Amino acid sequence: MAPQREAIADLFDKLSSSDTQKDFFTHVEDNVDWWIVGHTPMSGSYSSKQEFLDATIQILNNKVLGGPLRFRPINVVGGGADNQATVELEAIDATCKNGMTYDMRYCWVVRFGASGKIDKVRAYLDTDLLARAIEQNK
Repeated sequence: MAPQREAIADLFDKLSSSDTQKDFFTHVEDNVDWWIVGHTPMSGSYSSKQEFLDATIQILNNKVLGGPLRFRPINVVGGGADNQATVELEAIDATCKNGMTYDMRYCWVVRFGASGKIDKVRAYLDTDLLARAIEQNK
């Protein structure tokens, strides 16, 4: 069973600070099934938490953005008896190294496994913005 909606919102709120993002990821299974929609360099399937972090967040933080990517949860649907939830997120004050605003919105459909941790994520986002941010900030 997934946490209740309010607990899920609190969990995702940990993504709003680079100091607490690691706390969020302790609630994600090491062997998470993470898929990102689209045809960008970051789109595709990741079979572990570390693979996802290395291929996405670390690249954005180290090569594309002027500072660490932080997320704010906007809305949570689901949770409780349903082992899934849909979480709408937005990037907080994100700017690319070239000065372009990275006003990304995300929708993550997450599943909570038997351990109570997230074991599956389907991430939907503005792939055009992501592709432009990567291309213009190589």
